Amino acid sequence: MRRAVSILLGAAVLALTASAAGATALARPDSAPTHIPVLGYHGITTDRTVVHGAADPRFFDVRLSEFEAQLKHLREAGYRSITPEQYAKWAHHEPVSLPEKPVLITFDDGQASAKLADAVLKANGFRATMYVASGLAGEFFGGPNGERGWYMSWAQLRELRATGRWDVQFHAGPNGHAYFQFARFPDCHHDYTCRFGQSEDKYRRRVQSDVSKGLGAMRAVFRLPAGWRSATFAAPWGGTADAEPWLAPYFASQFPVVFVEDGYRGNVDNQRYRLEVHNPVDLAQFEAALASPRFER
Repeated sequence: MRRAVSILLGAAVLALTASAAGATALARPDSAPTHIPVLGYHGITTDRTVVHGAADPRFFDVRLSEFEAQLKHLREAGYRSITPEQYAKWAHHEPVSLPEKPVLITFDDGQASAKLADAVLKANGFRATMYVASGLAGEFFGGPNGERGWYMSWAQLRELRATGRWDVQFHAGPNGHAYFQFARFPDCHHDYTCRFGQSEDKYRRRVQSDVSKGLGAMRAVFRLPAGWRSATFAAPWGGTADAEPWLAPYFASQFPVVFVEDGYRGNVDNQRYRLEVHNPVDLAQFEAALASPRFER
């Protein structure tokens, strides 16, 4: 009887071990992946109106049905989502446990419509990262279509994070994403990449102050440790312009990884490529984009 019980217990342990290994699918340090896609979203829409290019306000969103298809494809293709901290360690060749096919799923700005993504993440067993702009949290700027409550409040962002499916990272401070005080400079996108006519010293102090205030707000709201800062940073509007040569090294001094899209220069100054997924995009385009060599370490 004792022998039978021992055999059964041994079988149970083996089964549990095999189950855990299948669930985590961790890659050995000597076989770490060299390719991790990073996907950037903004809002989710149920609007079926045809999108007519980047000038259309729906361009920056992804339709819910397409988002569902994209995450289903990721799951069926064997991808598993990771955290920003895991990605940063991988990018810097530090020891880290990773799935065999990792993917980092991100959202920018804290748009209220991004909450529609949560059920899709849950259904597919994924997690996502929200890049928070403290100046947008809780504000009612109206949004492209005039809706009030376009961005989530701090309380809503806390609720989202409390699900355990969302990480939070830094995107901009109180003025770093939409610096309306200087809206008379329409070509500057109202972000970090333009001086708005300021002197070099004043420009630098403005950017540093905005980053400091934004990180401070996130520490307070999400009860993060003193001195916490993002493992990754998504540069507003997808890039750090070469027009301000001080900017890229500064961001590299603040964040282990800086995600960019436009003006991508490889792994220079901690910059890594992120694919921003916009309307319209079909599944074939999405699948092809996952294989981009710009995701390689």
